[in-house]
Amino acid sequence: MNHKKESYIFFVGVFFTIAIIAILYYCNIQVLQPLKEINLFILICLIISRILFQITNGLILRIVASKFDIKLIIKEWLGLPFITAMGNYITPFSGGMIARASYLKYHHNFPYARFVSVLGASYLIYFWVAGVVGIITLMLSLGKSFLYWELFIFFMVVILVISTLVMLPTVKIPGNNRLTISMNHAVEGWILIKKDSILLVKLALYTLANILLNGISFWLAFIALYGTSLSFGKIFLISLFSSFSVLIKITPGNLGVFEGIVSLGSGIVGVGASVGLIVSLLIRTASLIPIFTLGPIFSLVLTRELTNNKKKGS
Repeated sequence: MNHKKESYIFFVGVFFTIAIIAILYYCNIQVLQPLKEINLFILICLIISRILFQITNGLILRIVASKFDIKLIIKEWLGLPFITAMGNYITPFSGGMIARASYLKYHHNFPYARFVSVLGASYLIYFWVAGVVGIITLMLSLGKSFLYWELFIFFMVVILVISTLVMLPTVKIPGNNRLTISMNHAVEGWILIKKDSILLVKLALYTLANILLNGISFWLAFIALYGTSLSFGKIFLISLFSSFSVLIKITPGNLGVFEGIVSLGSGIVGVGASVGLIVSLLIRTASLIPIFTLGPIFSLVLTRELTNNKKKGS
């Protein structure tokens, strides 16, 4: 896909996303009422949970980098996730990832191709853990409810597909589209890290922490808006659905995609799509505050780091 087509898809996606969200809000204006009654303490806790969410992303980056003998200092592994998230909002198609890859390339001589492959492998681990956690959550919280087996099959398919993908002999998937390229990179990254059992355990644990923090964020958002009337199990399932929004990256910060998947997940578990829409709006707001506060600060700090590194090398 050339740059012109990507730009066209990006702007069309943004336009329709904003239009759809505006229509949904207009048709469900009464749902906005809880936003006026948010508890400030819970809102602060929600923002803190989003900061911790980004910190776990940084810890994952640090242990993966260490696999390749790259020792990231605290301002790097802590700052790069915020810079990445900020970049994803400013540019289409995950531009923040390009900024992160560029920094690792120019400051630590970490090749782009290896970065992409390891990133893909981390996604495989993330979705595999999410599938396992989803099944456990179903068994513990919902019982044999109206969509129990449909949800069970969904998470089981996620686990089986990823397990099959990483256990099969290394064979390049034919095709030159975005999906096949991403899958091939993911398998290549898996080959690089699969023999390090300690690394895999650490990645799985940090991924689990990341998933739990995301669930806590959703739980806090629901409490802030609607009190404790909803079970944590249902809320946690909705948060798991939101994790899959990273697969569709056509708008800045997945604007509209995230909201749509959260609304869909809320409807599936019986909470209500309009409720999910408002919750997703609150979570996005709570995420944007630290991202656009710490993102620019870390950008300046790490840009200075790059400049100093160039001066030393010259």
